[in-house]
Amino acid sequence: MRLSSATIYNQSLNSMLAQESAYQDAAQEVSSGTRVVNPSDDSLAAAQAVNVRQAIAANTQYADSRSTISTSLSQEESTLDSINDAITSAKALIVQANNGTLSDADRESIATSLQGVYDTLVTLANATDSNGNYLFSGYQSQSPAFATDANGDLVYQGDNNAITQQVSSTQSMASGDTGATIFLSVSSSAGFIAEAGDNSGSVTYSGPTITDTQDANYGSGFSLTFSTAADGTAQYSLDGATPVTYTSGDTLEVNGLSLTLSGTPVDGDTVTVSKAADADPDLFATLKNLISVLQTPVETDADQANLDNTLSTASRQLSNAQDNVLTVQTSVGSRLNQLDVLDTIGDDLALSYTERLSGLVDADYTESVTEYTALQVALQAAQQTFVSIQKMSLFEYI
Repeated sequence: MRLSSATIYNQSLNSMLAQESAYQDAAQEVSSGTRVVNPSDDSLAAAQAVNVRQAIAANTQYADSRSTISTSLSQEESTLDSINDAITSAKALIVQANNGTLSDADRESIATSLQGVYDTLVTLANATDSNGNYLFSGYQSQSPAFATDANGDLVYQGDNNAITQQVSSTQSMASGDTGATIFLSVSSSAGFIAEAGDNSGSVTYSGPTITDTQDANYGSGFSLTFSTAADGTAQYSLDGATPVTYTSGDTLEVNGLSLTLSGTPVDGDTVTVSKAADADPDLFATLKNLISVLQTPVETDADQANLDNTLSTASRQLSNAQDNVLTVQTSVGSRLNQLDVLDTIGDDLALSYTERLSGLVDADYTESVTEYTALQVALQAAQQTFVSIQKMSLFEYI
């Protein structure tokens, strides 16, 4: 069989080009440390690598979210500590104000101290993070959580939903709590509150206390309305029922609750008992009302009764507010602990994903270098062969 010089040259050239291409691929694998540079190198491994890289990106995003939430919750935890300290100060001032020997000037001084506590709490309620976002405004983070309305009352103007972020593939978490949750709520364990109306008499109350949780109507509140009977004796009506005679020092047992009454009522005076959660809890309103009463001179029995009732109710409301803050703090601490656990899981996943990706696309240096060396020898052999074939011509011998 005769072969033309062109055929010999083409075959040799194609062989060298194939060897050179394989050699260059091997050189790239050795230099990059990656055996799957293009999908054509290993289509199955390339497809799996895409999925693994997506999982790595998602895991990184979750880690970033956890870091952000952890920072926010840590700042909230610190702020809640300060709020708790402020409420403790207010409770101590109430105990001080309960001293019957105090003068109007003394109570005015206590009111001034309470005003300082009030102002501190307003500042804490409108605390911001390092980015200037309000901690307790929910999704309305660009606006203060609380602001003063036209009547001079502090009202919540934030969102009622806490900001949440995805912290893992299966779990989302609130990065904070709303002002309504902290300042306008009570915990589920809060009991009952008694409140006097705009009374003109001197009726005061002690309680309520829980006496029978098995009572058929336990959990329901009640209201008392005082009036004067035809014979001039005082009486009260329970939830609008037929009036019964009132005697100072009476202890009422209603709906599994006990309430002791003292003093002299006048027509239209009222006392209402309700669940703390149904009594429109508002830490700021409680303090504002308390400050106002302490600033009012005590000149009559009615003034003294109003002071005593306000101090009694405010004491319970502040205790409920503090319990609520502690409940929120517990929730914050629990979330921070969850984040620590999720960070550990995320780190383990990151390591697992990295190892999986390496197994799919990374080169085995021993194999790669061996193949690189073999292809280098093969290429050199092909080149030497081509040089030898070039000399196999009759023209060399003529």
